[in-house]
Amino acid sequence: IAGSPCSIISTEEIKKYHPFIRLDGILGAFHTPEDGYTDPTSTTNAMAKGARNNGAKIYRKNRVTDIKQLNTGEWKVITEKGDIICEHVVNAAGSFCPEVSQMVGIKNVPSINMIHQYLVTESHPEIEKLDKELPVVRDPESSSYLRQEGKGLLIGPYEKDATAWALDGMDWKFDMELLEPDLDRIEKHLEIGMNRIPQFKDVGIKKIICGPITHTPDDNFLAGPAPGLKNFWMFCAASIGIAHGGGAGKYMAQWIVHGDSEINMLPFEPRRYLSWVNKNYSVEKSLEQYRRMYVTPMPHETVEVGRLMKTSGVYQTLKEHGAEFIDVYGWEKPAWFNRDKITEQLSYKRNNIFPIIQKECENVHNNVGVIDLSTFSKFEITGEDSFNFLNRVCVNRIPEKNGSIVLTHILNDIGRIQTELTVTKIRDNHYYALSGASSEIRDLDWFNHQKIKDENVNIKNLTLAKGVLGLIGPKSRILLQKLTDTDLSNDHFKWLTSKEIKIKNIEVLAMRVNYVGELGWELHCSMDKINDLYNHIWQSGIDENIVNFGSHAMNSMRMEKAYRGWGTELTPEISVVEAGLDRFFNLENKDKFIGSEAIQKKIKEGIKTKLVYLEVEAKDADVLGNEPVLCDDKIIGLTTSGAYGFRVKKSLAFAYIEASFNEIGKELSINIQGEKIKTKIIQEPAFDSNNERLKS
Repeated sequence: IAGSPCSIISTEEIKKYHPFIRLDGILGAFHTPEDGYTDPTSTTNAMAKGARNNGAKIYRKNRVTDIKQLNTGEWKVITEKGDIICEHVVNAAGSFCPEVSQMVGIKNVPSINMIHQYLVTESHPEIEKLDKELPVVRDPESSSYLRQEGKGLLIGPYEKDATAWALDGMDWKFDMELLEPDLDRIEKHLEIGMNRIPQFKDVGIKKIICGPITHTPDDNFLAGPAPGLKNFWMFCAASIGIAHGGGAGKYMAQWIVHGDSEINMLPFEPRRYLSWVNKNYSVEKSLEQYRRMYVTPMPHETVEVGRLMKTSGVYQTLKEHGAEFIDVYGWEKPAWFNRDKITEQLSYKRNNIFPIIQKECENVHNNVGVIDLSTFSKFEITGEDSFNFLNRVCVNRIPEKNGSIVLTHILNDIGRIQTELTVTKIRDNHYYALSGASSEIRDLDWFNHQKIKDENVNIKNLTLAKGVLGLIGPKSRILLQKLTDTDLSNDHFKWLTSKEIKIKNIEVLAMRVNYVGELGWELHCSMDKINDLYNHIWQSGIDENIVNFGSHAMNSMRMEKAYRGWGTELTPEISVVEAGLDRFFNLENKDKFIGSEAIQKKIKEGIKTKLVYLEVEAKDADVLGNEPVLCDDKIIGLTTSGAYGFRVKKSLAFAYIEASFNEIGKELSINIQGEKIKTKIIQEPAFDSNNERLKS
């Protein structure tokens, strides 16, 4: 377990650390004693010196004019002073990263220059007397950072009236220049901040700094492989560049040299955006992120700017049914259905939609429910070598029988999980694969990069072309049988199989698999037919008490089945061994796949951390993720996700803990909302351990 010391301190303690803060309206503070600040120029020069000492060459005042990839796979970087041939190119061009990206054909890079201002005061006599520097203060009320600068003070607000700059592109002549200040825009923030530390008012302003800082739509920078290219890396769009610089550079270097970094870099993946964003989206979302720099996000909170980037064919119909949508990598995904037109009261605890989620779950369990699953990334894999290709890159055995379905994982050379796939064999040399919404371009790149020369494999991205409905619940067979001539009985349509069927003349790939743990099918069809398919299902389901349900209910039910989630339990920093995915690989039956040697070594040497499944004695708040897990008072791990399971009437969670504590029945505790809550490790899953309902 790694981390930095931190604590919540009282108002009395605040005064010990910072005697000048006015305490009006303050209940306490979050104290991080190892935090601080650094001088950007000194830091950059120190890192440059270290790089030179280790053999790096730095060419200053030499603009790159073009970048081309050679037939050898190497890159030619064309500069004003000559060409450089190299194996890898890293776009760390700061405010110019979109312009550099265009040189290699990447458009609409979501890096927006925001105008940021801060001011520095003249020396203050009270600060001159200090024998210890004041700590940095971050004040949500003024949306500002406030700190000592020399013998004066500094304040930098993130104002509500934010402004983007150079939206038509950067001028290559722009270098170290600053912009004209506009104090009117930050006046209200300055007033609040200066009231918090009154010493600001005692002295004059020494200087005002105004310049561009890059921001992205989620305020995470872009770090990782560029989409569709090999050995071209993005390392840009950082809004906290100096603070992140050294550490981010370390992990990028690991990724480039070793093929992976020691931490999970998914939040910074450039490919989470670069396939679908446009300028308007990037500007709107980046402005909103800038405004919300010091706003604490709430569970289930949605921001209404930059929406409707990707919608399924059934979006409007679901909206009319009361769907409340969340933004999932540009997709509008139904989270829950607001039949009573209430306003959700955002909270870290169970809130007023808790009973609504309960009803959705109970109806799926007792009757039948329908859910839009079109956010899946979807790929068609064909060609004479498609079976051998998939068998090489996937951990689990790829189906050899037409219609068979497997859940499998893809690893890199050092055994880390790269993605989770559901693979269906349609017919010989024809497979259909599904993965998470965030993985679309990442997985497409992985497939293409893993192809061997002259291998006959074709990868087609069907994500936007195909829509998916989940029809799930004990009455799903009765309902679906009304709409098709295909025999859906258990003898003719078994669990983990698929068939191409017709539903009211709509061609559908019906897959008997789901993420809920009940009898049910995923129904895949052309996106332009999914609304018709939904309407047929809805009308035929009225007598079966059909209900719409969303991702909140599905999350509750997947927790009851102990199904891992991509990005929570499954990330590129762990392997199938730590994640407890033993049932999805068997080295005796299949011992040759990418990452197999690393997995064999890990099994032989043992692991330090292990995913465990927990029953939590929660009161009115369930696990959200990243809560500390303790044995007595020792932190031994962190939760990854959790939810209340309405079918089993238990609060459930996943957590990675030190492997030595992994014992069924082991009693631990979780810090939830500042309170130690009892929990214990239980056998998974909590619901239907023999899969009787799935197989019914």
